Amino acid sequence: MEGQEGVKLFLGGLSWDTTEDALREYFSSFGEISEVLVMRERQTNKPRGFGFVTFRDSSAADRAVGASHTIDGRQVEAKRATPQGQTLQSKGSESTARTKKIFVGG
Repeated sequence: MEGQEGVKLFLGGLSWDTTEDALREYFSSFGEISEVLVMRERQTNKPRGFGFVTFRDSSAADRAVGASHTIDGRQVEAKRATPQGQTLQSKGSESTARTKKIFVGG
């Protein structure tokens, strides 16, 4: 499955000025990239400070995860992305049964 879809990495700590083009240029040194995405606010279209890059090859993704990254003057953390539905499941069966939601507002 990884060979067809690629390996997606989460990138945390991005500068507000970092663009998809800058990420593609930087991470292309690790291997072939199939997709780059900087997450943005829906209403304002301002960057949220994180994004994703998808490598075609898992070895390129592993090299990127193992390296230290400074992009646009910020230290950026790169780690394998976890699909949303699997986040709690990987931590154990007890945590999947218990979800706490807190509403803060007026």
